[in-house]
Amino acid sequence: MRKNLIYVFLALIGLSVAGWQAYEHQRVKELARRNVASRAHDLSAALSVVIRSQGRMAFIPRPRIEAALNELVNSTELESVVLLNGSGDSAAAAGKPLPVEPGVLLDHHEYWTRESASFANLIALGPGTEWPDGMEAVLPMDGPPGHPGAHGRGRGRGPGRGPGRGPMGAVPPPPPGFQEHLLDDPRLDSVLSEASRGILLDMMNQEPLDASKVDEILALFDENAINEKAREDLRRFLPGRPMNHDTLRELFMTVLGPPPGPPPEQPPWMNKPDYDRLVKEHGIHWFLVTLPTRGLRADLAEDLRLRGIVLGSALLACLAIALVWRAFRHSADLEIQLVHERETATRLRDLNVTAAGLVHETKNPLNLIRGMAQMIGRRPDTPDDIQNTAAKITEETDRVTGRLNQFLNYARPVGPEPKPMDLNGLVQSVFDVLSFDCEEKNVVLEVTGPAVSVWADEGMLRQTLFNLLLNAVQAVPNGGHVAVAIGMMPDKTVRLEVRDDGPGIAKENCEEVFRPYYTTSEKGTGLGLAVVRQIAHAHQWTVNCEPGDNGAVFRVGGIRLAKTQPRENTNG
Repeated sequence: MRKNLIYVFLALIGLSVAGWQAYEHQRVKELARRNVASRAHDLSAALSVVIRSQGRMAFIPRPRIEAALNELVNSTELESVVLLNGSGDSAAAAGKPLPVEPGVLLDHHEYWTRESASFANLIALGPGTEWPDGMEAVLPMDGPPGHPGAHGRGRGRGPGRGPGRGPMGAVPPPPPGFQEHLLDDPRLDSVLSEASRGILLDMMNQEPLDASKVDEILALFDENAINEKAREDLRRFLPGRPMNHDTLRELFMTVLGPPPGPPPEQPPWMNKPDYDRLVKEHGIHWFLVTLPTRGLRADLAEDLRLRGIVLGSALLACLAIALVWRAFRHSADLEIQLVHERETATRLRDLNVTAAGLVHETKNPLNLIRGMAQMIGRRPDTPDDIQNTAAKITEETDRVTGRLNQFLNYARPVGPEPKPMDLNGLVQSVFDVLSFDCEEKNVVLEVTGPAVSVWADEGMLRQTLFNLLLNAVQAVPNGGHVAVAIGMMPDKTVRLEVRDDGPGIAKENCEEVFRPYYTTSEKGTGLGLAVVRQIAHAHQWTVNCEPGDNGAVFRVGGIRLAKTQPRENTNG
């Protein structure tokens, strides 16, 4: 469990990086949305400056402001602009229709879609840009403020385009009682006398004003009613304008300032200092603007791509560390296993030496027992039963000695000394050694294949052939057949096969037969094939067993031809 803590730790790191990148992406998204909202607020402030620049004094014609707004929409990223007065009525609009009802936008301040974002900003157009009872400074050209034909009312409705609209720039006559409405302002009592009011009404003759007329009008007001800045503004803007209801309204708005009245309620998203500043500036209006979100979506997609790269790199790093840790653990386990194997090999080598010494020491008394049994059996006065017993002692002694010799051959370190030799002649010489065994069972031996000269240790190759052929002769029934096939391989090596027509070997036992002391024969010791594999490994040959169609097949491959350069022996 403790070894797996590193994987848990790396998994936690990967999850932490994923959570961190998700949080950072969300934070960048919110920041980008706030930047868009700030951009909308800045554009609204800039548009308020544009609107104020379109009017003289407190009067702004709607066609002029809508032309300016359309120009801004066409030259900037704005999609739509709607100007609402303090009561929520549309005063001017430009661009595409809003993607949401103005009332909904005023309630929520923001409205986001995949393609656009709409915002409602409360700004001030300056003193004198809003009159009592909803009369606006942004005037339509089809009627004066407050006139029924001016434009439609109601929250969320677009700018009016009613019938009877006059030519661009024409100023319609005032409605009945309009001047009286202006002159009824109670604030005039402190700055303008009744007689002066009558003089002003008499001057309403649509004739252009000149400098002297302007001074005459200013003289009608109380001396302290108009400050120097207002006087300079009136002397600059009034000359050349006709004396009508619009001029009179601008005059009064400059002198008196905005009419008293409650401002719009403070929006919940606006802080108190900004709201107080707007109230102080007067002329509070709503700007509803819509911006496209193409840039926002592109920036977020790029941010997501970069964070995906960071997350992928972190996960790959964690995976690489996990693989390195796994390889380190595996290497450490292998080192420990190697140490154990070395200790085991050392113990086995010591046991091997001890066993070999024991076997060698055992052969001496066995030879003595064999010799004494032979002497007893050869005496002429020895009874027959004792002679038979002596013969059995000699036979068993020879059998034990043979097994001890095979054990010594297996336990002895293998150090081949290869040299060129005739493989066919070696096979024939082994046939001669086994001729007596073959005659007893009437077994036929044959060799097929080309005559070749190979590079091998003659004694070890002879022992390999002898062990394979002896196993085959012992396995076949009387009258059986054993064949040795010599074949050339494409890689310029020789393959040696020993085939028999005996009972064969099961496929699952084909590898077990090379294990020491594994045997299926009552007379076998289980070391013959183990010695064969040991000799094959020393020569860098391959040896394997396969079940044949009728019997067993033992195949030795990789034997070098004598004319080729032999591989360096690494087992010496």
